[in-house]
Amino acid sequence: MKIHSSIIRKSWANFLTVLASWYVRLFYEFPPKEILRLEQVKSILIIRLDKVGDLVLATPVFKNLKMSIPGVKISVLVKGYAAGVLKNNPFVDEILIYDNKEDRKKAQNRGFDIALNLIYDFHLESALACLFSGATQRAGYKDKYSKYFYNIEVEKDPAFKYELQRNLDILRGLKIEIKSEETGLFPSREEINECADFIGKIRTGENDVIIGLNPGTGRRRREWSLEKFIELGKNLKADKKIKILVLWGKKDKISAQKIVTGIGENAFMAPETNITLLAALLTFSKVFVSGNTGPAHIAMAMKVPLVGLYGRTDHLNWTPEKNDNIAVISGDKCSSISVAEVIKGVEMFL
Repeated sequence: MKIHSSIIRKSWANFLTVLASWYVRLFYEFPPKEILRLEQVKSILIIRLDKVGDLVLATPVFKNLKMSIPGVKISVLVKGYAAGVLKNNPFVDEILIYDNKEDRKKAQNRGFDIALNLIYDFHLESALACLFSGATQRAGYKDKYSKYFYNIEVEKDPAFKYELQRNLDILRGLKIEIKSEETGLFPSREEINECADFIGKIRTGENDVIIGLNPGTGRRRREWSLEKFIELGKNLKADKKIKILVLWGKKDKISAQKIVTGIGENAFMAPETNITLLAALLTFSKVFVSGNTGPAHIAMAMKVPLVGLYGRTDHLNWTPEKNDNIAVISGDKCSSISVAEVIKGVEMFL
């Protein structure tokens, strides 16, 4: 009998968690929970060691901390591939990369007053980063092994909830008032001008409209087929004013080229971008069509109308309850969503 690779990965992760928990119990002196006095807090470490979209949805945490604790220094610990989300963010004082052994050493015992691990499901790497940060107070979601890593455990809400709200729930657990729920990315003026120059070459008519398509999702179960993207593009470009811009990451470039070729006239490949360049480029789109992935969250942060393609319940965790700028299109699987449904979603914003 063949064992699925995901089962092996999960079993190995559980084994490492048990091992690490025993190590902490035997060899690590664990200080007691203290009464948290915000007026005494000078430095905070925020930990979010996962994907780009997750980090985008964590950006309101930084703003709320700055608004609630005047003068506090905010450091954020992230994977290198996601660090661009924080570029130019006025509410972040320090970006710490956590990709290798040297990075881990640099993030240890920095004297933070508080370390907050925002990840909802227990994640050993993040829990260890929180523990070894040396912060006096360490907060994270309560789980089977969380007591070995945090001295402030925040109760989980098991209901479906937008990930942005889960991030803010950590602050609520610390009795910090939520004053803003807005995500934010901050492309530079130079990046905006660079994108404007590119769009100027596509938008040849005064009334031309850009519709962005994003075929990449990083997970097979979230994919919508290339054939459907091509059919969508052909239907939309029947209106001569509509120009189709196909976005791509390094793993999706070949797929994007096939879509552009399949659509033909008035379909264009986006230039290579980083995270803030992508944010700037998206602002020139009238509508953006994407599965549940980082660029969709970037579009929401930049207030670009989104037609989001989701599995049956995925949107409950990954979109806000109410947002007039989002058309949620869901099916049992993303692959089962029809082109007609997506066209109807696009037309809501034209």
